[in-house]
Amino acid sequence: MKTTLLLSVLCAVMAVAASQSCGSVTCATDEICNTITNTCQCNTTFYTFTPGTLPSPTLTCTGAKFNIQVSKCWLETNGYNTSDIRLNSTNTECVAANQNVNGISEMTLQRPLTTSDCNTVPVMNATHVLYTNQLYIFGKTDPIRITNDVVMNISCSYPLNMNVALNVTLRPIIGSTVINGPTGNASYAALMIAYKESTYTTPLSDSDTLTVEDTIYLSVRVPDLNVNTFKLKVVNIYASPTNSSDQKYYLLQNGCPSSQISSDQLTVDSNGVGIESRFPMKVFQITSSNTVYLYADLALCTTDCNSTCTSRSKSDGSQDISGRVNIYLDAFDTSDYLENSSARGFSMPWTLSALIFSWILMKLM
Repeated sequence: MKTTLLLSVLCAVMAVAASQSCGSVTCATDEICNTITNTCQCNTTFYTFTPGTLPSPTLTCTGAKFNIQVSKCWLETNGYNTSDIRLNSTNTECVAANQNVNGISEMTLQRPLTTSDCNTVPVMNATHVLYTNQLYIFGKTDPIRITNDVVMNISCSYPLNMNVALNVTLRPIIGSTVINGPTGNASYAALMIAYKESTYTTPLSDSDTLTVEDTIYLSVRVPDLNVNTFKLKVVNIYASPTNSSDQKYYLLQNGCPSSQISSDQLTVDSNGVGIESRFPMKVFQITSSNTVYLYADLALCTTDCNSTCTSRSKSDGSQDISGRVNIYLDAFDTSDYLENSSARGFSMPWTLSALIFSWILMKLM
């Protein structure tokens, strides 16, 4: 009861406190201006050191992003280092920055829910995709340490809205990114998943073994898209042996199967009519490469935008690209198999990490 009363009084005091100009900046209501250095410093009268109390960051998952904030002055009062609060990465974009939020000095961090961004990991179950990461808050060490480092698990969940129940694999092959709506005022999480069968129910995992000419099933979907407002269209699908995507081998162009491939290499089950696009695809490899990146260029339409393919790689229109999602694939060493196989280079075994692309494209290289 006393704690609640104290917090209420504190909030009231801070609400009426006037922001102070301090050189070229304006201090938050829980800061004071150091007139010698013209810098804002925490007002030590607003917060109390409480041994053993852990930080309580606020996490929201709006706009297909991790949105994290925690009081800068509370952290400093309780012995934490506010210059190094970050997700599970040392990249500078993964480090929190100081921001005045509604008059309070906060450490804030916003990162898209994208596979591998700041080492974010997507985990899929029967109904949702869960984006997970860790938030690191370190204790000050200068001049002495009074607080332990803290590592917190954080996550954002998005429903898959599947019409059928997923048979979930332990390590599904999944790629994710964030795309913007046509008006630019909304963001959506987009997923790319590879499946084993034409019902699109059992995701492939990186332990599955495939051979050239096997058929897999690619799904690209935006789970939280309002189908009454927007439709998802995959404009292009192409492969590259590097993550720069400079060297491209097209399977789909302008919503239609590419003229670069055979008629059965990739077909369109559905595209541009809902929140999910589906493509059966024959497995093949890129010559002289153990790795491949499979990319899909995405667009959002306000009406049905399925392509009318009067000829291969031709459609009746094109859309502005809203974003790109990809799956990274890595081959394993097949030398032992090839030495003992009569197939020799035609129907080689590949783990799912080496799904793509077939001998047909070898002619193009």
